[in-house]
Amino acid sequence: MYQQPNAPQSIGGVLDSGFKLYRESLSQAYLLAAIAALVTAPVNLFQSYFIANGVTGLIGTRGLLVIAAALLAVVFYAALIARIDAVARGAPLSLGQALSLGLQRMGTMVLSGLLTIIVVAIGLCLLIIPGFIFMIWLVFAPFAVVLERRGPLESLSYSHSIVRGHWWRTAVLLTIIGIVLMVVYMIFAVGISIAVISDPVAAAAGQVPWYVTLILGPVLSALILPLTYALMLAIFYDLRLRYEGGDLAARIAATA
Repeated sequence: MYQQPNAPQSIGGVLDSGFKLYRESLSQAYLLAAIAALVTAPVNLFQSYFIANGVTGLIGTRGLLVIAAALLAVVFYAALIARIDAVARGAPLSLGQALSLGLQRMGTMVLSGLLTIIVVAIGLCLLIIPGFIFMIWLVFAPFAVVLERRGPLESLSYSHSIVRGHWWRTAVLLTIIGIVLMVVYMIFAVGISIAVISDPVAAAAGQVPWYVTLILGPVLSALILPLTYALMLAIFYDLRLRYEGGDLAARIAATA
């Protein structure tokens, strides 16, 4: 059974905790991740149809559909974070409770995400490197929104605070996770490519078969998304422990 660490871990220890959390939480997270993928799947299917058939009308409607799907996806992503965290804490969280929390935090998640995009975009315009620095600083803002119940600006500040002093370590961990996920996606991409090639009608039309978008894609996303969040949560827990330990030491020193 997964046990949430009560002390900072090595890089290998953090990754090991992330994989353990994934195995323990997959049964709780799979359905949410699958639904989150299904929410955006019809939009992607219709977009491909419109493009392939040269449909230029209903642009406003298509835009509203994309926005609605994105907002619903945010609700499910927030619920997914909360449910994996519940497994880590050993505290039961029903599907309804997770979705209710996701709905409550949706607006804050969206604002926090938009602020992150703006800050990173500004950083990328400043010779690119600052953008990558800001990206690592702010990557845990969504977790602060859901798990710490922090506001948009406060979540960005908290993410920066826990990463500060551990930027390179965090960057290494995120790079390793990125490589792992890249390999997983490449394996699945090969399978999807085979499915596309095996459908001559779709291949001739340059379209992804409907069953790839509506069935195969969501099934694969339901396996990959919980892995991503479990690994990210393992880093978040480790950084939070380091931050809280340093903050406690500072308070003790101040009162000495």
